[in-house]
Amino acid sequence: MDIKLGRAEERLASLGVGRPASLPLADAAVAAFLAVAACLELIAGGHSITTLPPAVLATAPLAIRRSQPWLAVALTFTGAVWLVLADVRMPSVAIAISGVLSFYTILRTLRRRAAWTLTAGVGALLAAAVAAVVYLWSYEYLREWGAVALALLGVIAATALLADVRRSRTEVEEVRADRLESLKEQAAMAERARIAREMHDIVAHSISMVAVQAETAPYTIPGLDERAKQEFADIATSARSTLTEMRRLLGVLRADIPDAPETAPQPGLARLPELIGQHDGEVDLDVVGEPVQPPQAVDVSAYRIVQEALTNVRVHAPGARVSIEVAYRPDMLVLRIADNGPGPSGDDSGGHGLVGMRERALALGGWFTAGPGPGGGFLIQTGLPLE
Repeated sequence: MDIKLGRAEERLASLGVGRPASLPLADAAVAAFLAVAACLELIAGGHSITTLPPAVLATAPLAIRRSQPWLAVALTFTGAVWLVLADVRMPSVAIAISGVLSFYTILRTLRRRAAWTLTAGVGALLAAAVAAVVYLWSYEYLREWGAVALALLGVIAATALLADVRRSRTEVEEVRADRLESLKEQAAMAERARIAREMHDIVAHSISMVAVQAETAPYTIPGLDERAKQEFADIATSARSTLTEMRRLLGVLRADIPDAPETAPQPGLARLPELIGQHDGEVDLDVVGEPVQPPQAVDVSAYRIVQEALTNVRVHAPGARVSIEVAYRPDMLVLRIADNGPGPSGDDSGGHGLVGMRERALALGGWFTAGPGPGGGFLIQTGLPLE
C-alpha cells in the first residue's frame, strides 16, 4: 500500500496539486504582479486610465487557472481584444505571459491529439489577429506585431511540447503504479495460497491424527469404561468438526485466488528430482516397480516425508550420501531413505521432523519406522496405501 500511495503522491505533484493551499496563492501573487506590470506598460506608453480595466481583465484570471483554466483563457482573450478595440497598439508582454500560463494549464488536462489540435488552432488565431491589426491600422505594425506573434507561436509550441512531456511522464507513472499494485496483489494472493497450503499441510494432519487416535483408543486401550469411551468419541467428533470448519475457512482464504489448490498442498512425487537437485549432498534416487499416480494426499505426504528426511540429513549428517528408494507395490507406496552418516547418538532420533513424518504416514493408514541403518547411518522407511 505504501508503494501505491507514494506513486499517487508523485502523480499529484506532477499535476501541480501536491500543495493545494500554497499553489493558488502563488498563482494569485503572479497574477497581481502581471496586472501591475501590464498597467505600468500602458501608463508608460501614454495610454489613458480607461485602458487599465481591460489590462487587469487580461492578467488577473491567472489566479484561477488551476480551478477554471478555460475561463481564465477566455477572460485573458477578452481583455486583449478589448485593448485592441481601445486602440492600444503596443503588444503587452505581461498579458502574453498570463495567456501562455493559462493555456499551458489547459494543455495538461487534454489528451495528446486534442492538445496539439488546440495548439494549431491558437496559432491560426494569432495569425488572424496579426492580419486584423494590419488591416485595421497599417502595415507599419506588421513587423512589430508579426515578431510578437512568431515569438508567441514559439512559446506556445514549446508549452505544448512541455505539456506533452509531462503528460507522458504522468502516464508512465500511472502504468508503473498500476503494475506495482498488480504485482503486490499477486504477491498477496500467492502468500494467501501458501498460508492455506501450510495450514492444511501442518494443522489438518495433526487434527486428523487426534481424531484417529481418539477413535481407535477404545480398541487399543483395554479396560476403558463407557464414560471414557464417550469422552474419546466426543474428542473424535470435535476433531472432525474442527477439520470441517478449518477447510471452510481455508476455502474463504482461497476464494480470490485463481487456480488455488482445493485441499492438499503441492508439490508431489513428480517434483522429487527438483527437490534432490536442491540438496547440498549427493543423492541417489531409485524407482522400483511401475509408477502410478497415487492419491493426492499420499502424493503430497510422500514428497513431504522425503523433504523432511533430506532436511534431517542436512542438519544432523551434513555431507552424507543419501539413497532414496520409491517402490510402487500393488497396494502400497513404500519409501526408503538411508544415509551413510554417523547415525543418531544418545537420545537423538533425527529431530522433531520424525514426529511429523510418522503422523503423516499413520494419518493415511500407513506405517513408519526410523532408526539406525543395518550398515550404519540412519534409515527411514514408510508405507503409504495407494487405495
